[in-house]
Amino acid sequence: MQLKRKLSISLIIITTLLLVLMHTLIASSNTYVIHEVYVFNLNGEITDVTYDELQNAMQLAESTPNSALLIILETPGGELDAALNIVSSIESTSIPVIGFVYPAGSYSWSAGTLVLLSTTIAAMAPSTVIGSCQPVEINPITGQEEFINESKILNAISQYFVEVAEFRDRNATFAHDCVFYNTNLGPSEALHYGVINFIADDVNSLLNEINGSTINGVTYYVINPVITYYQPGIGYQVYEAFLNSTIQDLLSGLGLLLAIIGFATRHYYLAGVGILLMLLPLLTGLPINWLGLALLIIGLAAIAIDVHAGFTTHAALFIVGLVLAALGIVLLQPTYTPQSWLISMNQVEARVILYTLVAFAGGFGGFIAAKVIGIIRTRPISERLYWPINDVGVAVDDINKDDVGYVKVRGEYWRAKALESVRRGSRVIVVGVDGDTLLVKPSG
Repeated sequence: MQLKRKLSISLIIITTLLLVLMHTLIASSNTYVIHEVYVFNLNGEITDVTYDELQNAMQLAESTPNSALLIILETPGGELDAALNIVSSIESTSIPVIGFVYPAGSYSWSAGTLVLLSTTIAAMAPSTVIGSCQPVEINPITGQEEFINESKILNAISQYFVEVAEFRDRNATFAHDCVFYNTNLGPSEALHYGVINFIADDVNSLLNEINGSTINGVTYYVINPVITYYQPGIGYQVYEAFLNSTIQDLLSGLGLLLAIIGFATRHYYLAGVGILLMLLPLLTGLPINWLGLALLIIGLAAIAIDVHAGFTTHAALFIVGLVLAALGIVLLQPTYTPQSWLISMNQVEARVILYTLVAFAGGFGGFIAAKVIGIIRTRPISERLYWPINDVGVAVDDINKDDVGYVKVRGEYWRAKALESVRRGSRVIVVGVDGDTLLVKPSG
């Protein structure tokens, strides 16, 4: 009986010591436990918008204990400045950043390769490719691409690639050759030559590979990870839509068509709407917040002009202005993360700015809505029973003989047919009614 008791006590002591030892090993400075993984999809061209979105995802991950950021790469490359900013953020963050070229059949070329080299843990899916990092200059007018062969630029970029690779203890020869010779590697070659750490079929298998592995002196444990896919805010999604070349061409073409029709038919409000649409693609070079502010100002100006003109544009400018103002507010809307805000470093100041703009836009919109409702309510109860025969009004449009336009009589807008040509702003007299249309001619 005493022997069994001694064995039980010994077993408890040994188990306790093992648990303490395991806890000590995991809690030591050379280990990192991952409980939550934030996934950021880096698809398409790398731009400043990509950098901003990645910053928000990284800040979200940094604010969560025992987390990691997984960047899924499927990109042909992009802007060098944006890629350099991304690399700087990855190298300075306190959490592990995992780069994964995925899914099978995708690629991460040029600036995408640089981002992959800078990650804490690099991986590729089967049938993927990295490399082709020679810098390219794109003509902003013609869109023509031209490879840069100047030794000054190539040496600088190549050395930066080498430093990034050596910082993560990766193959510096590949980093050099992918710039000078556009070297490409598949996953097996990249793993063999020490460019990446793992080959994995999907995210879950990659996390299983990372669990218990030691990379650059740090052992990583992935324990029951919660996988969260980062979604950029609505403002970024709208901004990316504005940057889409197809949408820009559509806005420009539609704006040009409306401008031509408006000037040709003397419906200048249509021309104004067309000019506004043609201006939008020119503004997309602005940062997201400045673009939002510009759209808000232009939208409110269009609304004010239409109200001041007494809705002579048949509310066309008013509606376009309302849409532009709404888009502006969306672009100014913050992308919330636990400790940061999009348009300002100071969260309190940023909220004050946003709420002020929203209050101003809402108040102005309410004022306009009240005016519109007032105009509608003051219309005659039945225009069919009370026609302003022999009343004198003002022509709202230029109306040629036998054509139809609008006149203002008794403070109301009426559809009118001119028996003789009248000019906009001239006095007209109502001489009869044809169905729902007044018959007018110049007065006196």
